[in-house]
This record gives sequence, C-alpha cells and structure tokens, in this order.
Amino acid sequence: MKGLLPFLLLAGAWGLSSQTLAASEQAIRDCQASSMNPLVVSACIKKLTSKAGRLKDIQCRKDLECWGKQNEARAQRNCAPGFSRAAQWDANWWKLWDEQEMTHVRWRSRGEGTLEYYVDSGGMRLICGFDPELPQRVQVQYGPAVGNQGLKL
Repeated sequence: MKGLLPFLLLAGAWGLSSQTLAASEQAIRDCQASSMNPLVVSACIKKLTSKAGRLKDIQCRKDLECWGKQNEARAQRNCAPGFSRAAQWDANWWKLWDEQEMTHVRWRSRGEGTLEYYVDSGGMRLICGFDPELPQRVQVQYGPAVGNQGLKL
C-alpha cells in the first residue's frame, strides 16, 4: 500500500490537470458541424485540444466581457427558438418579443460559466439563460426591466 500511494497521488494530479485542459464535448460537436471537410474539422479539433488554446479559453471564461462575446452568436441563435416556443403558450411574449437581438449579458452562475442574455422591451426584460456547454437547452423568462444592468454587447 505504501508504494501505491505516491502512484495514486500522481495519477490523481494527472487526471485533474488533463480534465481541466480537455475540450468540451459540445465544442468538439461544433467543430464537426462547422464543415464537411475532414481537414478543417481536424484542424478545429486540434486547436481546441491544444494546451495554449485551452488555457486561453479558461482565462476567457473568468471574464464576463470575453465569455459573453465569445458565446453571443450561439446564444442569439439558440434563444430565438426558446422565445418563439414561449410565445405559443403566453400571449405576452408576442407583445414583448419582436425577434430583436439580446443587448446585454450578465453572469447566471460565474462558477459554472453560465450566462443570461437579455433585452429590455416596453418596460419588461426578456431573459435567456444560456449554458455554453449545453447551448440547445435555454431557459427563457420575462419580468420587469429593473435591477442589475449587465454588460452591454
């Protein structure tokens, strides 16, 4: 057991660092969907899994401006269907949402890296909760346009 302990500690340290530097499954799927050319997909995945690229991504995730702008296009694309679905069930959505783009971003959970994109419309705030790791799963809601003004996009 004595000889096994240093090995386990070393393996645990390797697992932690390699896990931190691993590319997310969603990012790899995005690479695969970006092109039909295998060379382009391969270059994209190589960039994702490079240590320098991952460290840059980790640093960006700590800064709201960088993380918000990096995920803005995907959030706009994935939030619109969420608002449309909500409008099918609640007439207030049709009054508030005119297919405008989100204008602000703020943290939903800084630790998890999740964001809230929103736009103020007619005294109300349309909010889309967005998780970059699961971009198709958005949470939409509306409420009074008061309180925390996030970062303007």
